[in-house]
Amino acid sequence: MATKKNIQSACLIIIGNEILSGRTQDKNINHIAKELFLCGVSLQLVIVIPDSKKIIISQIRKLKTRYDYIITTGGIGPTHDDITSESISLAVRKKYKLHKGAFIELKKYYRKVKSELTDARKKMAYMPEGSKLILNKVSGAPGFKIENIYVFAGIPSIVIAMMKEFKKMIKIKNKFYSTSITTKLYESKIAQILVDAEKKYQFISIGSYPIFDGKPRGVEIVINSQVNKLGVNNAKKFILREINKII
Repeated sequence: MATKKNIQSACLIIIGNEILSGRTQDKNINHIAKELFLCGVSLQLVIVIPDSKKIIISQIRKLKTRYDYIITTGGIGPTHDDITSESISLAVRKKYKLHKGAFIELKKYYRKVKSELTDARKKMAYMPEGSKLILNKVSGAPGFKIENIYVFAGIPSIVIAMMKEFKKMIKIKNKFYSTSITTKLYESKIAQILVDAEKKYQFISIGSYPIFDGKPRGVEIVINSQVNKLGVNNAKKFILREINKII
């Protein structure tokens, strides 16, 4: 029989006025959620907040004690409204200072692309004292880790690169198990079957998602477990068997 493991949790904080105003559409949630799932971390909360020191500080202080990992995206660039790094320094009560390793990374990158390392760009090497770098192989400017907080840029290609580094850093080898079923039946027809399956098999969760492309096309049933691979497979067999009875 499967037993519950100590599943680690994550919260994603998306920082940016441009997201809240609708000017920019966030493209990072899906990728981060999928990558966390693949390495066995449960993403339990996603919030979007403005470029406000007061709000960043309050949310970081509140959430870092509730989740194993806090990931932030946005606000670590060279412009005046990029205040995430300074705000997180205040949130964790660490000095906001130049990180020598980050400065070296910036110098290497701008030398490579034959561009000037201006004072504005140098700002991207400032972070809380004691931070560990999250390398950025796309644009040179690193993110950082302080305590259980992992700070990413907001640009999707850089998030992908930093997520790879994040996975190396956490070294988690848990695995979630997932499978799916597609049926032309409507949710109302299969609702009780799914309830019965969740009761029958321990430590699994089942979601049903209507397929709609202008007309209803049925339902995708997704079966997940953080610990019970056999339960996932058996639940799938049970649901298919019960669906076949009513087709």
